Amino acid sequence: MPSFDRSDVPQAALEFVVIADTHHLVDPGMYSTKGDSVTPEIVREWSDRGDWALALTKATETELVFHVGDLAQEYPGSRFFDTGRRAAVAQFEESGLEVNFAAGNMDIGDKPDPTVPAGWVEPGYLKRWDEDFGKSFYSRTEGDTHFVVLNSQIMNTTLPEGIEQREWVEADLAAHASHRIFLFMHLPPYLVDEDEPGLGSYDVLGNPDRTWLLDLCRRYDVEALFSGHTHFQVFNRAGGTRLYTLPSTTTTRPGFYEAFNVCPPDRGWLDTTKLGFFLVRVTDDATSVHLIRTSGETHANHPAGSRILTGTTVDVPHSPAATYLRLPITNQSDGAISYPNHVRHRIRDDYPLLSCVEAGIRHVRFPIHDLDVSIQAGQLAVLRSEGVRLTATVLCPRPADIAAAARKASETDFIEVQLTNRFLPEGEDLEALAGLRETGVGVAMAPLALEDTGKVHLRSRTGFRPRELPDLDDMLSERGVYLDRAVCTVDDSGSVWNEVLAFDTRLGSVGGLDFLVPLGADDERNALAAAEALFAAATMPGCRVYLDPLQDLDRVTKVVNGLLDRLSNPRPAFHVTRVLNTVLFGNGRRPGSYKPVDPGPSLREARVRGVADHRGELWLAPDGDGTRAAEVLRHRVTGHAPVRLIDPVAGLSWVDSLPAVLDLMVSGDAGPLPIVQVGRF
Repeated sequence: MPSFDRSDVPQAALEFVVIADTHHLVDPGMYSTKGDSVTPEIVREWSDRGDWALALTKATETELVFHVGDLAQEYPGSRFFDTGRRAAVAQFEESGLEVNFAAGNMDIGDKPDPTVPAGWVEPGYLKRWDEDFGKSFYSRTEGDTHFVVLNSQIMNTTLPEGIEQREWVEADLAAHASHRIFLFMHLPPYLVDEDEPGLGSYDVLGNPDRTWLLDLCRRYDVEALFSGHTHFQVFNRAGGTRLYTLPSTTTTRPGFYEAFNVCPPDRGWLDTTKLGFFLVRVTDDATSVHLIRTSGETHANHPAGSRILTGTTVDVPHSPAATYLRLPITNQSDGAISYPNHVRHRIRDDYPLLSCVEAGIRHVRFPIHDLDVSIQAGQLAVLRSEGVRLTATVLCPRPADIAAAARKASETDFIEVQLTNRFLPEGEDLEALAGLRETGVGVAMAPLALEDTGKVHLRSRTGFRPRELPDLDDMLSERGVYLDRAVCTVDDSGSVWNEVLAFDTRLGSVGGLDFLVPLGADDERNALAAAEALFAAATMPGCRVYLDPLQDLDRVTKVVNGLLDRLSNPRPAFHVTRVLNTVLFGNGRRPGSYKPVDPGPSLREARVRGVADHRGELWLAPDGDGTRAAEVLRHRVTGHAPVRLIDPVAGLSWVDSLPAVLDLMVSGDAGPLPIVQVGRF
């Protein structure tokens, strides 16, 4: 049975799961007999994927589960609707879960729109739902938290149930105004803009009830509204309310991939990396939403080990994890008019933003001109509201350019001044830097130098090297100028661990160091670079590690794999960052909480890295060094306490005796970057 490892996240006062669009399918051949483009190969695993998602939901051990619609693929009025409904109900009964259901279009019919491809919601379908699951709108309270389930399909109708729901929810929210409130329904209010069309759109709630509902969210300070239907994650904010549109557990849907500028597999049907559900954790002062990726897994094809529950930006406030936006934080398309829509739907790629939150990345840097582009500035502001600190970079050939950057001081947390034709700041530069700090924004500085790297043309280098920082610090001290951050370049040709540890953080006039860690075209090397960078950062007070870039650069002079590919799906370095960020910096730990550990002469030349804090030791043993590392650890570690083995690429852990853990590590079953944790965890 699956399980979760919560060792490194804070305890929650309340947890609940939100799951969407399980689409249990009775007959995988139902489409091929109609000449539909949905082949049996696409749909045959849908039900098995749903089974596994429910097993993972059960493994979270939360007693609160919400399903926001579309239990079965057979829709109301179709030949096998009754069979599909019974099979879907049986699927949930067999899971052992007690579920709070919201009705979807595949459950009771489509919203009233003359362009939708299936029958509208009607009294008979509602009656059947009530018989199977109870009333389609209701609420429940757990302590000071109030949950409201709504029926989006009867909104904007003249059905008696629609009128009743409207009156009921207004009274219910008013009666629980002092509670923390969460809402659940099937259709999302909107995808990109609050005023986007509802008529002709299969995918969103129309007006007037969209505006009415969002007004209620603002009035009663609803914490979050969860919806489904699209099988594609979307994130918006309406006032203080976070609007989450969930992925499906079974399939992605074509139509939304206009948000990307590369083609998805099978037109968007089989982008299984995006499948999953949410585990929501409520604490006294925050709510964190964790994507549990199911990735198309089933009972027959899932990896062994406990899934490490990793922290979002809420859970790792002192994380040094950072990234560089060489591409904008989002891409937005005006969309296409295609089945089942009759309007052109704007769609935005929210996955880079959501991935930063998922991995607990607390810092991003980007060109300052992104703040002049409304769509980018808006998404960066949303990212900032989710706990990510922004650094805007600006090229400064003249001191006046430093002063001019102050125009964006209120929209970012830091401004990184890049000196383009001088290595250290000069007299007027220092005055401009001091003036910039007086605006309240943090100031970072980096030289941008051209160097001969053996290529045909010179290459630019951003940041200081270890030997150059003392000169900067001495000059700043002499002039009485303080810098919040100094940007440092890390050479990717050798060991990132050694490169980072070569810097001295004991500087009098610089608050902290920002390490720029370049990624390359090799996923395995990138994963190791991310692991070594975070291990080194754990020993360096006040530092940040900018993994560069966030997304692939695949049509440029030098091809680079980022943390995400161009479909915004994670690469191995993303998962390494996500896992180690939590393991090293969860539960209030911060850079400088650890000390480097010498592995001894037999491993000094190998790429085995060790760090230690008051809890114990963590050892990184890359593939190829595992056998030697295991032999050293057998002699180094004494006692009989359990040991944790971590596979950061897969996000899995095992707790066992030292011999068992080391045998598993040597076998290769713990992935290419096994980590052994000894002590308390």
